[in-house]
Amino acid sequence: MMLHMSSHRLVSLGGFCAASLAFLGGLSVANAAEPMVGIRSLAMGDSMRAMATQSEAMLLNPAGLALSQQFQDTGFYSLRLPSLGHFLHASISDSVTNPYFALGLYYNYLRETPRFGFRLRNGGDDLVQQVVGADIVRTGHESGTTLAIPIGQRLTLGASLKYAYYSLRAQLGQDMAPPGQSAADSRIDRENSVDLGSTGSVVTFDFGMTLSPFAGLHVGVVGQNLWPHGYELPTLLGIGLGYQVGDRLLLAVDTVINFTGNEACSDMTQTTCNETTRRTTVRVGGGAEYTIAGKVPLRLGYLYDDNLRAHHATMGLGYVSKDSGFALDVSVRQRVAPGSETVLLFGIRILRDGIAQEGG
Repeated sequence: MMLHMSSHRLVSLGGFCAASLAFLGGLSVANAAEPMVGIRSLAMGDSMRAMATQSEAMLLNPAGLALSQQFQDTGFYSLRLPSLGHFLHASISDSVTNPYFALGLYYNYLRETPRFGFRLRNGGDDLVQQVVGADIVRTGHESGTTLAIPIGQRLTLGASLKYAYYSLRAQLGQDMAPPGQSAADSRIDRENSVDLGSTGSVVTFDFGMTLSPFAGLHVGVVGQNLWPHGYELPTLLGIGLGYQVGDRLLLAVDTVINFTGNEACSDMTQTTCNETTRRTTVRVGGGAEYTIAGKVPLRLGYLYDDNLRAHHATMGLGYVSKDSGFALDVSVRQRVAPGSETVLLFGIRILRDGIAQEGG
């Protein structure tokens, strides 16, 4: 990488790269270590590991794929602000054809492009500062297959085999020079980028179970990324409880423990971040879904993320037409403290034959 600056400014660039890595460590840990969730789960405080079905089960707990009898095609798009994160999911599942097992296939795509600035100061007697910018490009591809088996009427077991490719790069270049200083005086070559050491492909797997000890109550336990690969695919233990109250109301609460988590920046908009330190982190969330006239599910929830020490409010709305065989959903998660972050999700599900679980 060629840099148009004097040798004493290379030292400053080293500081820039170090700060970039610290900031990006916080960014990637915060978002990569965040479990991938589905349409209903996002609106219900990232819960539903005890009762997730179809595409939701492939993301949360593979054992749930055998909880309903249905063909389902699912697609959704999620937007994260202000870090400009884009997430696409497509899946197909079948829990009808064979009474002894359910099978699903899915693909996830992630692209995130946050920006931040950093001050560089010339060495020696030259105390002129410049502010340079970095475009962060984080991309990911993940595909997997899920198999679930019902054991009697109350127990299901499931596993997912996953392949993932992730890349994290810093595109150095666009200067934000202070007043009185030209861009030419403080330029970093825009064509250069830095690989931040998080590029590669991995194979891992999930294993989960669901148990219904009596009518209405569901318990789910899942281990995710049991071949650990650091913060991009952290090893997680999820425990969920769900309770179905009649035909209209569903309640759920989950706890997710991240055994390979890091202490991350609490505010992704800040320009500096302290060095990250490894520790076990916890996410706790829950929510409710109330279905009106069997067609319109309303969802509310709350999530606390110990990694960011952040509180989130969640909500969602859907429309399910079992006669026409489709469902539309909108879900929102809003961080309320500290800082602000919004996640929007828009989804469509094609329902074909079989028996769907309430609301989904």
